[in-house]
Amino acid sequence: MRASRAILVAVTAAAAGVTATSVVKKRRASAQDHDGRPHVITVFRPYDELKAEQVPGSLAELGDTVEVSLRPAPADRGTEISVRPRDGSPVGAGDIRRALRETRSLLEAGDVLLPSGPPTTKTTLLNRPLQAATEHGREGGLL
Repeated sequence: MRASRAILVAVTAAAAGVTATSVVKKRRASAQDHDGRPHVITVFRPYDELKAEQVPGSLAELGDTVEVSLRPAPADRGTEISVRPRDGSPVGAGDIRRALRETRSLLEAGDVLLPSGPPTTKTTLLNRPLQAATEHGREGGLL
């Protein structure tokens, strides 16, 4: 009875790992594709304090591969930063999203805030999906 339960747990964990790995691979592949559409994020800083040429952090590191534009956010809620890849740019959507999130963190908190790491640093079969999700968490999803 215990052996069958252990086998069932191992098979379930393996299936979950395979599923998580395939989801991460699909997201990573779609994050590299871009269709030229802008990515927009709202930063809680007045429009008058920011300039497109002086945006700090990862967004500044992308340099001439992207177009950066700023405009006041509706209802005085800060500034909207809009980033669009230039034609022929090798920058993917995931890189742009990560840069926007890191730049917002720098502008609002003064530092890039990182998620806390997994409770263990030893890689195991069960914590591998969590490590993959944490590593690539800033590339996808809503801004």
